[in-house]
Amino acid sequence: MKHDALVAVARAVVETAGGTPIDPDYVLPADIPLELSGEAVRARLCVFQDYRGADMAMRPDLTLPVAQREAARRAAGEGGAKTYTYAARAFRIPVAPDDQLEFTQVGLERFGHEASAEADAELFALIHRAVEACGVAPSGVIMGDLAIFPAFIDALGLPGVTADLLKRAFRQEGGVRAVLDAASRPLEPDVAAVLSAADPVAALGNLLSERNIPMAGGRSLAEIVEGLKARCAAIEAGGLSQAARDVLLALREVDCPLGEAAGTLSALAETHGLGAVPGAIAALKARAEAILARVPAAAQTARFRTGFGRRFTYYDGFVFEILAPGLELTQPVAAGGRYDGLLTGLSGGKVSATGIGGVVRPDRMVRVRRAGA
Repeated sequence: MKHDALVAVARAVVETAGGTPIDPDYVLPADIPLELSGEAVRARLCVFQDYRGADMAMRPDLTLPVAQREAARRAAGEGGAKTYTYAARAFRIPVAPDDQLEFTQVGLERFGHEASAEADAELFALIHRAVEACGVAPSGVIMGDLAIFPAFIDALGLPGVTADLLKRAFRQEGGVRAVLDAASRPLEPDVAAVLSAADPVAALGNLLSERNIPMAGGRSLAEIVEGLKARCAAIEAGGLSQAARDVLLALREVDCPLGEAAGTLSALAETHGLGAVPGAIAALKARAEAILARVPAAAQTARFRTGFGRRFTYYDGFVFEILAPGLELTQPVAAGGRYDGLLTGLSGGKVSATGIGGVVRPDRMVRVRRAGA
């Protein structure tokens, strides 16, 4: 089955959920994807300047421009739940030699519907069904819940500045480990001097230049300065106790079958005497049960990882990726999740609504099918 045929098959499945077909703006102000993409995705954005000199970006996925359209609709006074479906192009610098810069995503975005375990399971089952309809048997599923780590942080009762630093660090690959390693060490004198300079951003740029340290990871100088300030404040607030370090180190290592996730996290909370996380764990348990009821195969293929889900920082709850034979872990054939705070962020707080969506990648499924032929 060729690419366009797979697009049609996947679209037919997605459209069974109902909704309005959409092909939103190809070009966005660059600050939108830059602010809402994790470091791994930022480095792959197609950014350019328009005739006014303003930084713009080709849409790196469909969720952001569709959500932008929905935020505008609600800001104009329209309400009610809304579902959009699409088979449209997105643009990212390839993560692997066999990926394309321009590729089609087939998927849907749902706004204003009830946020529940059943809704999450329904979305996952739909996307999983679209993959199977394209003749691809998933080799694995990775799931996460971006509400779990913050719930444990809150239960630890850490000073506010330390808790905020850890929550931000969680969004960066290796960020929590870096915070834990640095929590008990003062800043180097010349780095501390940067924070007391009249222009910390310029001072940091000069320091990196003097040390011949290149910028990496997609973070701006201003973001690095903010991170250093937060780290300094966390150290002044007392750093992290050994008990808190033990919890966080154990939490970030959770990687287990989906059906065991709630039990594993409950045991971890009980071991460390944390009584404020049952609500988040109960929500995870209900979702896992709803998913396994709809997609029994997930009992063998789906794993839960506490640290999963940071490629796009607008996700704030349930997240998943579906993997297929012959492709890298960074090349899922389908993905999705919940982003209940996205419209609020895009509208500057003017509107809010729940949000969840998922996509499939026909271009990758072509390769899977060809390799299995």
